[in-house]
Amino acid sequence: MRNSNFASLLLTSLLLVPVASSCAAVVAVGAGVLVGQQVLDDNVYVGQLSTDASRSWAQTKTTLSHMSTKPIDANNELRRAIAEVDGAKCTVVVETYDLNRSQIRVSATKYGFSASETARVVFERITQDLDRSTNTKP
Repeated sequence: MRNSNFASLLLTSLLLVPVASSCAAVVAVGAGVLVGQQVLDDNVYVGQLSTDASRSWAQTKTTLSHMSTKPIDANNELRRAIAEVDGAKCTVVVETYDLNRSQIRVSATKYGFSASETARVVFERITQDLDRSTNTKP
């Protein structure tokens, strides 16, 4: 009887090993996508600008408002804005870089994956609008 229980337990364990190893593979693949999006940040556009952070932040909110069909979610304390642009969730952060200089970081995701083309378009539009507004003021 004891040998029969041991044999059943051994057989069950051997049958579960492939199932457990395939679960581990699924978990590893799922974690790889998350790490690629959060840690590697290969879809982030960063630029140092020759305008102060207040001006860059104001222009960022204006540009995002024009590009998004929905209201933007702006946090003035963190200078972080989130907007939907072409179906992608676009995040822009403005930081002080130096005296009268700022830095912007633009990233975008769509369906959980990076949307680097959208991030690039938003980044270029913000910098063009800033350039245009700086050159038209006396």
